[in-house]
Amino acid sequence: KLEDLPKVSLYEDSEGTISLKNLSFHQAANEEEALNWLFLGDTNRMIAETPMNMASTRSHCIFTIHISCRESGSHTVRKAKLHLVDLAGSERVAKSGVGGTLLTEAKYINLSLHYLEQVIVALSEKSR
Repeated sequence: KLEDLPKVSLYEDSEGTISLKNLSFHQAANEEEALNWLFLGDTNRMIAETPMNMASTRSHCIFTIHISCRESGSHTVRKAKLHLVDLAGSERVAKSGVGGTLLTEAKYINLSLHYLEQVIVALSEKSR
C-alpha cells in the first residue's frame, strides 16, 4: 500500500547540506551489479490495474548512476553522473473511473507532476 511506504523527506543539516531521507544508495562494482539494483528498484514500484491501463505505475522512479574512473598510472579521477527518471503518468480521473485508493494515488501523482512542472519552469526562467 502507498501508506505503508516510507515517506521521502527533505532535510538540511547544520552545515547547510540538503539531503533526502528514506532513499537508498548502493555501490556496484560492475555492470551486472548495477543492473541488479535497477531491477530490484523496479520490482519495488507500486503498480495497479486501472480501467485504462493493466499495469499502471503508481510511483516515480529515479535511478542515478555515479561513475568514477582513473587510468592506470594517472592520479586524475574522472567523474560522471547520469539520472534515469521514469515518472508515473498523469491520470484523467474522469476518464479512468478510478475510486478509493486508486483515486487517492491519482491525486498524489497529478500533484507531484504539477510540482515538477513548477520546478522546471522556475529553473528555465532566468529571473527567478
